[in-house]
Amino acid sequence: MAKVSGNSRFAQMLLNEQTRRGLTDREIAEKHNWLQQTFSRWKMGSLPRPHMYASIANFLQIDTAIIRELVDEAKSSTGSSKLPKVGAFSTARAYGKVVDRKDGKYAFEAFNQGRKRIPEGRYAISIDTKVMEPALLVGTKAWIDPAVWPKPGNEVIVHAKSGAAWIGRLVSVADGQATLERLSAGTMTVRDVEAVHVIVLSERLAQ
Repeated sequence: MAKVSGNSRFAQMLLNEQTRRGLTDREIAEKHNWLQQTFSRWKMGSLPRPHMYASIANFLQIDTAIIRELVDEAKSSTGSSKLPKVGAFSTARAYGKVVDRKDGKYAFEAFNQGRKRIPEGRYAISIDTKVMEPALLVGTKAWIDPAVWPKPGNEVIVHAKSGAAWIGRLVSVADGQATLERLSAGTMTVRDVEAVHVIVLSERLAQ
């Protein structure tokens, strides 16, 4: 097996799904006819062989083609794209709130005596919409780092000048417009874009 960063999006999705179901490595492995240590290694950064893609897709409830894309993405990841530890964001404040769950839309109220709507440093949002499941699960907190340059394929939050913002997977951004792909809500275009911020990490919140 190839080995990459354990913080790849592929590894994170496996962990998110395991957390959502509340199952042990052994329980998952037995259900899908994997070796327990194989599943554990995937979460640590090892990558599966192509003949395993179909069973992994079944576990994550997504298309096999998406598994192939996730593995290819993990293989090509560089040091600059690896996700940081949660501790690096421990002081980040939460901003924004969901105002349209079906559309993945957030509202950001003015702060700093009304002079700003968009945070400049690292911040967090609560995922309270299913538009990006299973990549971003309801009940998780997502950390955003405005210092990371957005690239197609990144999970992002796009801020419009109106104060509204949407989460999704970035397809393209140009001429003040950003196109987003949402895993369960289709593709949309945000106009009058003021900022595109990359979601660099997500973690399930304690219930």
